[in-house]
Amino acid sequence: QMGDDIALVGYPDAHARLDPSFRNGKEVFDRDLLDMRIVTEEIVVKNHNAVGRRLAQLKLTDHGCFLNRVIRSQIEMPIDDNVVLNKGDVLQVSGDARRVKTVADRIGFISIHSQVTDLLAFCAFFIVGLMIGMITFQFSSFSFGIGNAAGLLFAGIMLGFLRANHPTFGYIPQGALNMVKEFGLMVFMAGVGLSAGAGINNGLGAVGGQMLAAGLIVSLVPVVICFLFGAYVLRMNRAMLFGAMMGART
Repeated sequence: QMGDDIALVGYPDAHARLDPSFRNGKEVFDRDLLDMRIVTEEIVVKNHNAVGRRLAQLKLTDHGCFLNRVIRSQIEMPIDDNVVLNKGDVLQVSGDARRVKTVADRIGFISIHSQVTDLLAFCAFFIVGLMIGMITFQFSSFSFGIGNAAGLLFAGIMLGFLRANHPTFGYIPQGALNMVKEFGLMVFMAGVGLSAGAGINNGLGAVGGQMLAAGLIVSLVPVVICFLFGAYVLRMNRAMLFGAMMGART
């Protein structure tokens, strides 16, 4: 009715499309009307009615919610209406608390963040990795096994895959995660350098030029071939391709 006060929430372009009678109205300050509990939550896509659908089909704005980010396997995706949702994708959504909760129940669940690391999951997969590494196969007079290192690597890959698709366990705060990743990389590089450089003086003294040339060829040729094959045959995304190449080189 004439004289009513209303609160409008939306994108600037949506406000620009309002009827002139709204745009030409007088703005007022009403504390009760503006006292809206706007929250920002990360919603994990899980339900079948959302998996395989495009972002535009969710119609978040029709539910009073606004999309801020789309994260897939810890990689931020572009906000595009044609992006097809996969199971485990994380949508950062803002809006009224009740409306965000309704949207979350419809497409998945709200991700719970904590300052406590889920050590139980890490310890469980650590034990599983050690047990896998202890498995050996007997062939005649010798035995074969993948070892503890490969077992732990397999367990880590398994944990990462399950965490990416079902982010309900294995949570670690971002600060602690960054520290562990950097520290682990430094320790790995130091270990490789110490083990590989122990006899470098003797090697360079004996066949210095040949060693440098062979090392250059072995280091560059596989990388160039992988890049050309991945970029022009498989037509992979360049960022994903470089990540795969660097991982393979380790």
